Amino acid sequence: MFPKLFSPIKIGPVEVRNRIAMPAFGLLYAEKRQCSQRMVDFYEARAKGGCGLLIVGGIGIDFLGSGWAMPTLEADEYIPGFAKLAQACLRHGAKVFVQLFHSGRYQHSMLINGQKAVAPSAVASRYTKEEPRELKREEILEIEEKYAAAAERAKKAGLDGVEVIASAGYLISQFLSPLTNLRTDDYGGGFENRVRFGREVIEKVRGRVGRDFAVTVRVAGNDFMPGSNRNPESAETCKVFVKAGADAINVTGGWHETQVPQLPMMVPRGAFVYLAGGIRRAVSVPVLASNRIVAPAQAEEILADGLADMLCVGRAQIADPEWANKAREGRAEEIRPCVGCMQGCMDRIFSGKPLACLCNPQAGYEAERKLEPAATKKRIVVIGAGPGGLEAACTAARRGHQVTVLEKSKTIGGQLPLVAAPPGREEFGSLLKFYQAEVKRLKIAVKLGKPATAAMVKRMKPDAVIVATGSEAIVPPIPGVDRPEVVTAWAALSGQAELGRRVAVIGGGAVGVETAIFIAAKGTLPAEVLKFLFIHEAEDIETLKKLAVHGSREVAILEMLPRVGQDLGQTSRWVLMKELKTLGVDTLTGAKVTEIKAGEVLYQSGDQTRSLACDSVVLALGSRSVDGLAMELEQSGLLVRKVGDTISPRKVMDAVHEGFLAAKDL
Repeated sequence: MFPKLFSPIKIGPVEVRNRIAMPAFGLLYAEKRQCSQRMVDFYEARAKGGCGLLIVGGIGIDFLGSGWAMPTLEADEYIPGFAKLAQACLRHGAKVFVQLFHSGRYQHSMLINGQKAVAPSAVASRYTKEEPRELKREEILEIEEKYAAAAERAKKAGLDGVEVIASAGYLISQFLSPLTNLRTDDYGGGFENRVRFGREVIEKVRGRVGRDFAVTVRVAGNDFMPGSNRNPESAETCKVFVKAGADAINVTGGWHETQVPQLPMMVPRGAFVYLAGGIRRAVSVPVLASNRIVAPAQAEEILADGLADMLCVGRAQIADPEWANKAREGRAEEIRPCVGCMQGCMDRIFSGKPLACLCNPQAGYEAERKLEPAATKKRIVVIGAGPGGLEAACTAARRGHQVTVLEKSKTIGGQLPLVAAPPGREEFGSLLKFYQAEVKRLKIAVKLGKPATAAMVKRMKPDAVIVATGSEAIVPPIPGVDRPEVVTAWAALSGQAELGRRVAVIGGGAVGVETAIFIAAKGTLPAEVLKFLFIHEAEDIETLKKLAVHGSREVAILEMLPRVGQDLGQTSRWVLMKELKTLGVDTLTGAKVTEIKAGEVLYQSGDQTRSLACDSVVLALGSRSVDGLAMELEQSGLLVRKVGDTISPRKVMDAVHEGFLAAKDL
C-alpha cells in the first residue's frame, strides 16, 4: 500500500527508508538551551512510529540568533544532548538531521537580554515590532563560520545531516530579499550579491563536514511578500545552493509577516505543493514538499504526480506519531488526524508555552502520559459522546476496560459537527470520523437517543462514571429575546434555523466570529464552479472574486468589548479577521444590545442608543455547564470524573485532554 511513499530515497550519502519527513518545529522543550529528555522522548516516538527522516529544530548557531528559549549547538557542551537524541531515534531506523537556525530581524530583544537583533539592513519587523541593527561585514563572516561549526558538532553528535533554514523570513531569507536587504556592498544589490551569504554558508558547512554527511536547505518557494522573491526567483536561488553543496531542497512558503495563510485549517490540503513542483523542475537533487500534507493517499498522489520526491508530514505526526506505521500497514483510518487548528502547536508556541496538540493528548507528554493495560478490568460508563466523552471512552477501552457510552442525541460527536460547519473548518469533521472508527474498532457499546438518569446509571453498576454532559447555549434576559426570529448560534450552525437576508450576530467571541463567517459565506461561488468559470474566461477576474466572497446575506456582529475575536488564538485570529472583512461582515464593537424588536436590534454605543436593521438575530453569547447529573451521581457515592464543558465551558482541546486524563489511570 502506498508504494511510492514507502520506497527508500537517498539524500546525498544518507539513505532514508521512506519518503516521509518530519520538518523542524519550535517545541519549547529545551532546558537551558540543551536538548532535553522531553525532546528525545518526542522524537523517539515518531522514529518508532515509522517516520523516515526527522528534522529537529530550529537549533541555534549563536545566542543572538536563537535566544535563551531554543536549543543550540553553538558550543561543544551541547553535543551530548543531541548524541542522546540521535541514538534514541537511529535505533528505530529513522535518520535525523538538525536545522541550523538564525532568526535575524525576527528575534525579540527580550529573548536576547535586551540586545538588538541583527540583520542585513536596519529594516523594522512587523513581526517583532522592533528594528534590528545592520550587520558589519566581519560579523557576516563570523556568522558563516558559526553555521559551519554547529554543523561539525552535529556530525560529532552522530546525527545524519543538517538543514540550513533559508525560509520563513529568517536571516538567510532577509539577505535574499530586496525588501530587507538594502546593503550597497557585495552582500546586497543584485541577485548574485543577495544570494552570496546563503551560498557561502552552505559552502562553509559543506567544507567543514565533508561529503559523507548530508547538507540540505529549507527555502521559501514564494515569500508571499509583495516585492520579494516568488517561485521563479526561488528556483534560481536553489540552483546556486545545489552548486554550493546542498543535497536536497525542502520547500515551504511565506514569511511570518505574509498575509497569505500558510498552515491553519482553512488552507486547503497541499495548497503549496505547487511551489515544490516549480523548484523540482529547476534542480537535480531531491525536493521535499511542505504544508498541509496530512493523509497518506494525498502524499502518495503528490509523489505520483511528480511534484516532489519526499513529503514533510509535520503536524500530522504531532497528532499521531504512528502515522507512518499505520499508513504502511493499511490502517489509515486509525490515524489520529491533525485538524489544522493551531491551538496546541503554533498558538502555544507564540504564547511562550511548550507545544501540545488538540487531537493528541500525549504529544509532548510521551513519558508521563504512557497508556498501560489496566491491572483490573472495570465497567466504565461514559455519559456524553462529545469530544471529551469520546476520548475518555476510547482511552478506557484501549486500556482493556468494558466501556458503555450513553448519549441523549441520535448521533455521536457533541458540538464537533457545529465546530466543523463554517467554511474552512471542515477538518474538525475528520476528528469525528476518527472517533467513529475507533468506537467501532474498540467495540465500545453506545446507547443513543435516550438521556441518562442517575437511576439508569446506578442500575448498570459501574466501577466508575465519566460525565461529559457538555453545556447549553446562554440565552440572555434581553427584551425581545423570545421573538421567533431569534435563534442560537448552535441552531444556525446546525442548519435548523431559517435565516433572513439581514442577520445580526450578538456576541463577537470565537463562536460569534465563526458563525458570522458561516452565514456570510452562504451563496458564494463554490471552488469547482470558480475554477470552471476562470478556465473558460466566462467572467472577468474582478467579477469572479466578487462572486467568490459575496454571499446572499448581509451580516453584522455586535460585540460589547472593544474588539471582536479576543478569545481566538494568536496565529488564527488575523486570518479570521481577514475573512470577516473579505466576506463583508460588519463589526460593531462597544455595542451593548438593549432590545430586540421586529426588524431591528437596539444597542447602546457610548451614551447613544442606536438601531441595526435585521431580519434574523443569532445569539452567540457563550454557554453554561450542564452538570446536574454529575452532582447527583457524586451524591450517590459513585466514583465520578467530570470532563470538558461539564466542568466549565472551554475549547475542544481541553475536553480531549481531560477525557484522556480521566480514563488514563482508572
